[in-house]
Amino acid sequence: MSDLHNVVMPRQVRAAQRLLFGLAFAGLIVILALWGSLTSYGLGDLMAPWTLVWVCALLALKYGGSARGGIRITTIVVMVFVVLPSFSKALGAAGPAEFTDAALRIVLGLPVIVLLFLPETTAWFDREK
Repeated sequence: MSDLHNVVMPRQVRAAQRLLFGLAFAGLIVILALWGSLTSYGLGDLMAPWTLVWVCALLALKYGGSARGGIRITTIVVMVFVVLPSFSKALGAAGPAEFTDAALRIVLGLPVIVLLFLPETTAWFDREK
């Protein structure tokens, strides 16, 4: 009989987890870099998608433990709400800072969505606890 506590997390899940942590850290850097040059409306507009990214990074903390499919699906849905509006923001960017902000969310967020749809990832979240 195998010991379920010694099961190793697949590379795809670990990669998604690390991308989410990296994206959350990048969001913190972007907000700190642009803090002084934005109005309160601009800062709120900047922080809204990054707050969703931080929620996903908090969800990623549970990937190794007793995570079920609901955490995977929630992460996918929230990341779609982060990535899709980022495309229009990148295409209509007023300056390089706004474009870089949106491009970071696209470049690091899209692979997270793809990785969480892979069969190995689905099997990890659907495994017997």
